[in-house]
This record gives sequence, structure tokens and C-alpha cells, in this order.
Amino acid sequence: MPLFLNDDQAALQDTIRGFVAEHAPVGHMRALRDSDDATGFSRDLWTQFAEMGFTGILIGEEHGGLGMGHVEAGIVLEEIGRNLTPSPFLTTAVAAVAALDGAYPDQARTWLPRIAAGDALFALALDGGPKHQPVNASLRAAP
Repeated sequence: MPLFLNDDQAALQDTIRGFVAEHAPVGHMRALRDSDDATGFSRDLWTQFAEMGFTGILIGEEHGGLGMGHVEAGIVLEEIGRNLTPSPFLTTAVAAVAALDGAYPDQARTWLPRIAAGDALFALALDGGPKHQPVNASLRAAP
């Protein structure tokens, strides 16, 4: 496995790097912090992420996504992290898409196009209660 980006991945890196540098520099995060924004991220920026196709990076073309892989998602995550960009990308475009990969087909048909379009947000919530006793952990899905 090569340890360098191919031409398509390098183009993606250039695109996302320029996009977050222009639209979500570190000052963007500070402005959200200082304004006590209850959401914690910019919905306008999330809409722009969707318009650029980033929200559908792991979603197949049949559901409105780009059909790329985890290396490409990692490139986007790296640039988001480089600029300290508050975004639901990891929980929505990566974790939720991975969970929906094993879901019933009707669930995938319902949610994947909405994620790709930037219309759905997902969150991962962890309860610290069970601590180091995985047998006591439980899982539930909530709308």
C-alpha cells in the first residue's frame, strides 16, 4: 500500500484545504465560542460542506454521495482538524454512514440521501455509567 496520495486524493486535499482555510479558519471557531453559540457549529458552513460533496464522501452515488473511501474521509478530517473547524462531519458523514452501512435497506434509502444533502445530522452519545463493564452497556437509536 503506497504511503502517498494519488492524483484524485491530492486534488481533494487541495480542495478541502482551501475551502476550510477560506470559510472556516481558526478565527471561525473562536467566533462561535465567543458568541456562546448553542449549536456549536455553523449550519451555513455545513450546508456549504454538503454543496461541495464532503458530507456524502462515504455515501454511494446511488444515494447521492461521492462514493469515495475512508482515505478520502480521512483527508477531509485532517483538514477540518488542521483549522479546528467545529463540524458534525465525523459523527454524521463518517460514523452514521458506517452504522447505516449495516442497516436495513429502507433505513439506508431514507437517511443516506439526507446526509449527503446536508439535511440530516447525527450525534454519538456515550454514557459513562457502565465504565469498564461492557456487558452493562446498551445501545438504542433515537430520532
